[in-house]
Amino acid sequence: MRAARYFGPGRFAMVETERPAPGPGEVLLRVRAAGLCHSDLHIIGDELGGYPIPAPLTLGHEVCGQVVDVGRNVVGVELGRRYAVFGPVGCGQCRFCRTGRDNLCQESLPIGIGRDGGYAEYVVVPSQALVPVPEGVSDAEAAVATDAVLTTYHALLTVGRLQPGELVAVIGVGGLGLNAVQIAVSFGAVVLALDIDERKLQLAREAGAAEVANTRALDPQHPPLGERPSLVLDCVGNDETKLLAQNLVARGGRVVLVGLGSVAGSLLGLRIVADEIAVLGSFWGTRQELAIVLDLIARGILRPRVETHPLDQIEEWMERLRRGDVESRVALVP
Repeated sequence: MRAARYFGPGRFAMVETERPAPGPGEVLLRVRAAGLCHSDLHIIGDELGGYPIPAPLTLGHEVCGQVVDVGRNVVGVELGRRYAVFGPVGCGQCRFCRTGRDNLCQESLPIGIGRDGGYAEYVVVPSQALVPVPEGVSDAEAAVATDAVLTTYHALLTVGRLQPGELVAVIGVGGLGLNAVQIAVSFGAVVLALDIDERKLQLAREAGAAEVANTRALDPQHPPLGERPSLVLDCVGNDETKLLAQNLVARGGRVVLVGLGSVAGSLLGLRIVADEIAVLGSFWGTRQELAIVLDLIARGILRPRVETHPLDQIEEWMERLRRGDVESRVALVP
């Protein structure tokens, strides 16, 4: 079968490889769509600060697939049914898994990061990673829901504790940020969208943002809408946006870091201490939350922007993503 594989820093290519077979507790999926993510560029470019990535490895952690085979001891899984794959699938036994925080499982081998992922015709995953795709949710929407929607839902609602009526700023309104705008608006927030790309700002306005602003012209001391946001979500995560988030947030507010633009960055100690600013990290989301966001999409409350292209074009679309030429999200179809 064809698969897009990582062979070490800077080495990534489409190759022919053997179709995998499911072992005990595993299922074989025919991949129907796999979302393209900026995290893949960080893996290929060795930009994760030493985070261990095995090689060779089939990338692709946003997966929707159809079950075509099951291994021993698999129950409750239907052959032929579509499932979304919960990427940071947990062990089910550790304290994080037992308390519903399976995104933090210490034994996890995430799909497409610690074990082979979905940039292929077929992929084997643990059966506990499967979440049924509701009717009315497309393959591409289900794929990007597993990260691009799930991650922002978790960051805003669980980590950020978003409240109806509060002012929320979203820094970076690309593939993650546009979903964050939709989610925040859907849960009653007033959204300020920030980016350097005017087209993306227009898309954020169409998604429901009350105000948009170019970060290059933004004065954090005199923010749009006349007040500082009490919650700031940084979907970029480079040194500049981390500082902007800390300077922009209201006294007593929360900054949630999601983007991985850099693995370092400065903390404004005096602001954080004197104004009681909470700077919070947010990683992916939980399996239960994935079921929630799929339901929100099925009910039309959320509608992630996603375009589809053939998997064989992955290297072209990786380069477009690197250049910033992708407006929202791309799902690749084998």
